[in-house]
Amino acid sequence: MGLFKRLSVGRLLFGSFLIFITLLLLIFTWVSYSLTSKELTNTTSKYQQDVLNELNKQLDIQLNAIEQISLSVALNMDRIGFDHKDLDPYDRLRRKRDLEKMLSNISYSTTMIQSINFYMEKPFITSFQDPVQFIELEKLNKEEWFSDIQHNDYAWISTHRIHTNNGTSRVVSFARKLYSNSGKYYGLLLLNIKASDIESMLHGETNNRSRMLIDISGKIISMIGSPLLTESMKERISDSISQKKTDNLTLINEKEALLVWSKLDSDWMLVEVTPWKEITHASVRLAKIFIALGFSAIVIVSIFTLFLSRQFTKPILLLVGILERLPSKLLIDDIPTDYKNEFGYLFNGYRKQMEKIDELMVSLNEQHQRQREAEIKALQAMINPHFLYNTLDLVNWMAIKSGEHKISKILSLMGKMFRVGLSNGETMISIVDEKTHIECYLQIQKIRLQDHLTYTITVEDNMRNLYIPRVTLQPFIENAIIHGFHDRRKGDIQIKGYVENDKMVFSISDNGVGLKENWNEKKAMKTGGYGIRNVVERIEAYFGTPFGVEIFSIHNEGTTVMIKLPIIKHQKVMKEGLNVEGSHH
Repeated sequence: MGLFKRLSVGRLLFGSFLIFITLLLLIFTWVSYSLTSKELTNTTSKYQQDVLNELNKQLDIQLNAIEQISLSVALNMDRIGFDHKDLDPYDRLRRKRDLEKMLSNISYSTTMIQSINFYMEKPFITSFQDPVQFIELEKLNKEEWFSDIQHNDYAWISTHRIHTNNGTSRVVSFARKLYSNSGKYYGLLLLNIKASDIESMLHGETNNRSRMLIDISGKIISMIGSPLLTESMKERISDSISQKKTDNLTLINEKEALLVWSKLDSDWMLVEVTPWKEITHASVRLAKIFIALGFSAIVIVSIFTLFLSRQFTKPILLLVGILERLPSKLLIDDIPTDYKNEFGYLFNGYRKQMEKIDELMVSLNEQHQRQREAEIKALQAMINPHFLYNTLDLVNWMAIKSGEHKISKILSLMGKMFRVGLSNGETMISIVDEKTHIECYLQIQKIRLQDHLTYTITVEDNMRNLYIPRVTLQPFIENAIIHGFHDRRKGDIQIKGYVENDKMVFSISDNGVGLKENWNEKKAMKTGGYGIRNVVERIEAYFGTPFGVEIFSIHNEGTTVMIKLPIIKHQKVMKEGLNVEGSHH
């Protein structure tokens, strides 16, 4: 599990791709192997053909040598002067010894020849252990192989058993009829060849083969293995022999066996029979291995793909679950931290984003709380003037009746100020009303100070239809008159309003005593009295950065206050701004 949290998604996908390619290669190899079965058969038959050709040459040499030996014996009979009708006992005995000596020498000198049988009339008496046996000619008709030689002068006899002093032995025999100079038949010479020697030559350098040695008549002389010939196979072999075909032939019968034979310029044919199940045994086994590997690969790929998909989907589902619960609660602690791959980057980035959102929500809640507190304070400030307005109106009428016109003027201006200040409970008032509000205040101060106070108010015409939070400018003007002109005989105030860089800017400049030297060590919102602090808090609560109040002061030269506000064209804009709620409320 930890490994997948550290491996990159690209490496995981690359690993899956390699497994997929491996599976495709297995399938491709299996298909290719299936398509090359015919080529495999051709290759096998060609190889067997070459082997059989070589063996055929060796067998032809050995068997021709046996035939030549029998022919040499037949010719030497006249040299010995053998006559089976000779009645002279001495000559008969002498000739018998010469004949035994000649045949024994042949038997001893040729390792393939196990024994020699001589079928004749009035045979010589020999020991059962001698390699040369003389047998009564009349017994020839009773031999099981007599039909092979009956109508031929010589013939090869298939593998059969003969009796020896050590029991029975398997031999392959070559029989040749003997004739006198006058052409009269008088006996048969039988050379018994060890069957094991013939079979050893049939084996060659290979084992576990099924091969047959067939003579010119189609008779099987010797065989190894268990070549089971069907009738269709025998017919094909017989046709090849009768047509004297000597070219390389491969007979394929998919239901039986693969036949390959070799027939060179000789009377011998070597046939190798390979059952189809033996040919296809290796391929079937290999096919089973490929199928097993294929299924194993499919199972492994399926399991790995399922496991890999879970590793991919698990963090995604976890993140989706967190997103679904996000509106109700920020669950930062539920985000895993042990992923070191792309998911780890995703989780870390999302965790930081959620932390930022959480900080923003806390900031919004604090801002909302400050805004509410500022509104409550503003409401409290309005309640007192509301009752004071009614009282001032009563006092104004009394001053008029008493002839106190200055007092009446002041009271009238104060009443107008209070009406603008109340503004029917509106948070935002037009700049025209705000200008009226500060003009009333300045006129009251003008009555009090007379020629000791001068002022100018300049507001751009394009600002007349814009809005401003009520009672924004008056606290700063009041602070300039009360504190800036303290111990001064005259004072001048310049008030300007203009639009700059998509902001409304109001500057209030005086030529008063300025602020103390360490004024900038204090926070701006703490500068001045309650009115200034209220304005600073409201602007911060309503608009935030980059809007607010900036104060520039030079000691004994004056102070300038810069108030920066957004351009507000409708009162409802501020009303919507007051309804900002955090997700935690």
